Amino acid sequence: MTTLLIFIAALALMILLHEFGHFLAARLAGIPIEEFGIGFPPRLVTLFTAGGTRYTLNAIPLGGFVRPKILGDGRDGGQPVDALTVAPPARQLGVAVAGPLMNILIAVALYMVIFAHQGVPQMNKVAIVDISPHSPAAQAGLQPGDIIVAVNGARVTGPADLHDAIYAHLGEPIRLTVARGGQEITVTLTPRNPPPADGAIGILMAHPLRRASPLETIVWGLKATADDVVQVASYPVVLLQRNHPANARLLGYKGMYEMYRQFRAADVQAAQKAPKDAFPVNTLVFFIIVTVSLGVFNLLPLPALDGGRIVIALFELAARRRVPVKVVNAINFAGFVALLGLLLIINLREWLP
Repeated sequence: MTTLLIFIAALALMILLHEFGHFLAARLAGIPIEEFGIGFPPRLVTLFTAGGTRYTLNAIPLGGFVRPKILGDGRDGGQPVDALTVAPPARQLGVAVAGPLMNILIAVALYMVIFAHQGVPQMNKVAIVDISPHSPAAQAGLQPGDIIVAVNGARVTGPADLHDAIYAHLGEPIRLTVARGGQEITVTLTPRNPPPADGAIGILMAHPLRRASPLETIVWGLKATADDVVQVASYPVVLLQRNHPANARLLGYKGMYEMYRQFRAADVQAAQKAPKDAFPVNTLVFFIIVTVSLGVFNLLPLPALDGGRIVIALFELAARRRVPVKVVNAINFAGFVALLGLLLIINLREWLP
């Protein structure tokens, strides 16, 4: 139950911060906001009112919302319109981008926490993370934490170098030099030919980590987040390919929760093995995936999403003419219905046999 509550609370917080990004941008742009709601209606209580905005606490704790001031509700026969819809296109663009941008900044912040705790990779070195039992590496006495320095005397500067050097000598004895405890040790082993599933010598390798300065955590946080944004943005293209991986699919709430449980279980298992080094890195990575996905998904140029509003704002800026409110409302309504249908299908698919 605790795991479920943490999952719901964290997911709701990311949605709330997304909306808070919209809210801040709207206030900076001078667009009057009638209500900033924590959770979704029905309303429980008005917390306070400031700057003409009512801050409310609502019954459904799954995020939040920003309600621009209503300038016309349609009762006079006109189109319903709010302060955001009639704002200049450049201001609409800024408000629309601010929500996804907030999600991206959350990912950067979480990565900074991870890098500050664990350090940043040394890209010119290769470390042994794990060793398969009874593998050539295990039989040669290699250990997790060893830094691989050279193969047959040739210096190793990255995983690609190491892979190429080993696979060029399948079935042949090679000399592997590793750094351990301030000393260099050379062992002889024979890469398996053909290589089994755990590789020719049976190691899991990665770049070793070193402590990072605050500036380095920012740089690495930005870089890691940018890589995630590119990967998530390319995911729809992967899904549209005929021969896409069988496990490539859109996740509903049930699938996300199952994924969260797996990541959380990995942290619990690691904490049991090394209590002094316990740190929820996998859990943080999961929420990074969620917040980046939320930000990128909202940038898709679809009606009812932030990307749809961005497209309209860009068109108005380029054409120097406003899209009629009636057309904007019709597009957003149709997109909202289609989006709800898609979410319903994704979630039902996870529950139905």
